[in-house]
Amino acid sequence: MFDLMEKLYNKVVNIETKVDRNGEAIERNAEAIEKNAKAIEKNTQAIVNLENKMDKNISVLYDGYKQNTEAINRLENKIDKLSDKVETQEVEIRVLKAVK
Repeated sequence: MFDLMEKLYNKVVNIETKVDRNGEAIERNAEAIEKNAKAIEKNTQAIVNLENKMDKNISVLYDGYKQNTEAINRLENKIDKLSDKVETQEVEIRVLKAVK
C-alpha cells in the first residue's frame, strides 16, 4: 500500500513539474508574441509614414507635370502667333516684290 502511495505521489510530482514547465513555456511564448506584436505595430507605423511621404511626393510630381504642361501650352501658343506673323510678313514681302 505504501508503494502504491509513493508511486502516486511521484506521478503527481512529475505532473506538477510538467505543468510548471509547460506554464513557463507558455509565458515565454506569450512574451515572444507580445514582442512580435510590438514589432509589427512599429513596422505598420513605418509603412504608414512611407505611404504618407509617397502621397506627398506624388502630389508634388503631379503639380510639376501640370506646370510643365501649362508652360508647353503657352510656348505652343506663342509659336503659333509667331508663325502667323511670319506668314503675314511673307505675304507682304511677296506683294512688295510683285509691285517692284
